[in-house]
Parts: sequence; structure tokens; C-alpha cells
Amino acid sequence: MTLSAPEIRQILDALDRDDVDRVADVNGTTPELAAALQKRYGAKVDVFAMDAEGARQPVDDAALQAYLAGIARHGGDPERVKPADPGKKIRPYDVIATLGGFGSTHKIKHFRKVLANGLHPQSRVVLDIKLGSGSYPFLKEFGTCNTLVEPAKGRPGRAILSATPVTGNAGAWSEIAQDLAGPAGFFEDLGEHSMLFQERSDTLVVTFDNLDIAMEKRDERRPWGYSFIKAQGWSMLGVMANGWTWFRDPRVDEAFMGLRDGGFFDRFGRVVFYGASMGGYAAAAFSAAAPGSTVFVTSPQSTLDKTIVPWEMRYKTAWDRDFSGPFGDAAITSQAAGRVHILYDPYVAPDAAHAARFTGANVAHWQCPLLGHRLGSSLQQMGALKEITIAAIEGTLDRPSFYQLLRKRRDLPRYQRELVHHAVERGHPDLALKVCNHILARRSDKALRGIASQLQAAS
Repeated sequence: MTLSAPEIRQILDALDRDDVDRVADVNGTTPELAAALQKRYGAKVDVFAMDAEGARQPVDDAALQAYLAGIARHGGDPERVKPADPGKKIRPYDVIATLGGFGSTHKIKHFRKVLANGLHPQSRVVLDIKLGSGSYPFLKEFGTCNTLVEPAKGRPGRAILSATPVTGNAGAWSEIAQDLAGPAGFFEDLGEHSMLFQERSDTLVVTFDNLDIAMEKRDERRPWGYSFIKAQGWSMLGVMANGWTWFRDPRVDEAFMGLRDGGFFDRFGRVVFYGASMGGYAAAAFSAAAPGSTVFVTSPQSTLDKTIVPWEMRYKTAWDRDFSGPFGDAAITSQAAGRVHILYDPYVAPDAAHAARFTGANVAHWQCPLLGHRLGSSLQQMGALKEITIAAIEGTLDRPSFYQLLRKRRDLPRYQRELVHHAVERGHPDLALKVCNHILARRSDKALRGIASQLQAAS
């Protein structure tokens, strides 16, 4: 199997990783992808040999030499490639590739051992999926799949699995949340979802988050934005999803309608809906429960209704959810808000397409080029997210101040690497080399050092 340059770019964009240190290429089917990961991140690559039943084998020397030649041919570093020892336990990898392998040519069930041992909370798995293989139901145990190419008869599809361990955190969260609510707040268990309210001031921030992420990936085990909101002295209504649900649940709809009809939102002088990606969708969608509210979202989806967004090939796990009803299409329901701030990377095509669906007069689009889908994390690393968010909530965010803050991305490693790769891909090697040299004069970056060497040799 040989991947084209557009296919590699599509995969790299869908991985949505700031760093990739360790890569596993199962049966060495894609040296061009491994080389691209080396050039972008300076990754180390382990080549696995496995038979169709999932049994590990020693890597054939002739096959390894051919793989190393492929790595070199595509601009990678053969010295950062080694065969995996079949006698050693599989360690977690940042990226695992099984293209043309398990899920397409081989049964996905025989890949269980690799998934059980090779994933950490931020792992990605790149795989081809044969129509009718049962791969999607099987993979739900390990995370959520973003479909890049839909499988069809006679042609496998392609997907990225983002690891999200199913941990059964609802009980532990219930105890934590009830304690956090205290006598002035409340906690409501809605089954697949829950609501935590803490009262502090007449500014209410409504956030949306995935329970497993909050409990497993944050040391403080709190909802997204919790510490920031608390530090500002604002009240908070945190809505948690026990899984990748996109909050599409009649009980969540009923809860928001009950809060609206009961005058809950009227108690506050200012109401803000705040979220990212899945949480960004929910923040925009449920803002209709508080007309006149402020919406601040990063990389949101507008809907996952395939009749409306047939081009959205990600998040297959939620495609069968019902996106109708009073809070279904966020691009429509958010028109009742006072102001809708949408931050997105215009180079992430589906994110840009969703942003374009928000056309209301109350919408402000804020482009964040080359910061990726998880741009909230990038803005936070830059030290700009807090200031931008506060300004948006207080109604003082304007174009000059926003783009002045965005200039901080010049020192962000992710942005620097993306800038170099965009220059190369658009046929500007001299500019890419100039950027590499500028960065390397200020800090060490093994990936950019390799690119600079290649560009220098080619000039």
C-alpha cells in the first residue's frame, strides 16, 4: 500500500496531536506515513510483525531493509526505526498504524491485544475498515472513530481511532459533584448525563464536557474550565456526558427546558455558554434555553445530522443520534443568543465548514490559522486563552486585540512546525528553510532540524 501526499496530509490533520514521540507500524505497510511523522515530530518508529491471528513474529530482515529504504526514500530517518521484539510486552504508543491490516484484510478482533496494551489516553490508531467487518462496534470499547473515508463495497474505508477508555466514572463523579454543589447548588443525575450547579455571582457560565476526560485526564478531576471559572468568581453549570454522546439525549433537552421555564437563567445578569468541539456544539445548541446569552466556543460542530452535513466524516460514534428537536442544529438554535463567538482553524476543512454554517447576524468568526482542531489547548499554551475568553464574555473582544494576542503563536512549537510544513507543501522550500533556521537559532527541535537538513541538501 502506498499513500498519496493528500492522504498523508489528511491523516496528519485528523491525528490532531501536538507531539508524536512513539509510532508503531504494524507489518510495516506504510513507511511514507512513518516518515511523515518523523519529519513533523521527530518520532521514533517500531515495526511490528503479526500474523492474521494477531500472533507476534520476529521482523523479517529483508522486509525491514525494504522498510528502511522506504523511510529514507520519503525523507525519514532510518536510524530512528527499529524492529519490535515479539518477546517483550507491547508498550503504549502515540500512533499505531495498521493500514491494509486489521480491520480490512485481517479480522479486527485479533488486534485486541495491541489495543489493550498499546493505547494511552491520547493515542491514535490509523486503520482501514472493510464494509461489514464489524470494526466500528468492536472499536467502541477503546475509543471513538473519526471516519476519513467511508467504507464501500469493494473498497475499504479509513478511520482514526482516538483512545478514550471506558472507565465507569459516573459513580465516583456523583460523589465528587454532590460535595462540590454544596447547600447553595445542586447536582442532578440524568443517567447518561449529569448537571452540577455552583452559585457564586450573577454571571453564570454553562460548560459541557466528557466525564471520562475530566476524571481520567485531569489531575483535579473537574469539568472543563472549572478552575478558570472559579477564579473569576462566576457561577457555573457544568453538564457532563458519560461518553461521546454530543449531549443528544431527551433528558438533557428536558432539563434545559425545565431550567428555562422555571426562570433559572433569569436569575443571572449575564449567561455564557462555553465549550470546545463536542462541548462547543452543545454550548451553541443549548444557548437557545437562555435567549440573549453569550456563546464562546472553539472548533464546534453545528450538527452531526448526515442529511445536513454529509461532508462530516468524523465522529461516526454519534451519527445515529437524533439531532432534531429544540436544541438540535446549533447553527439555527444559537441565533437566539446575544453574541456567538466561534474560534476555529480555517485549515481544518470540516471545522471551517461547520463555522460557515453559523450565519446569524450575532455571529463573530475568529480564525486561528495552523492551531488545529484542539486550538483551545494551543491558545492556553500560548497564554492567550484566558484573556480572549474574558474579553469575549465581558463584550470587549475586538479584532485588533484578538489578533495581537494571536501573535503569541509565533513561539508555539505546533504553529512553527505547521508553518514550515505548509511552506514546503505549497512549493516554498526557501521560505521553509528560513523559518527552520530562525526557530533552530532559538530552541532545539529534532523534527525541524531534520527538515532543515533535507531542505539544505536539496537547495
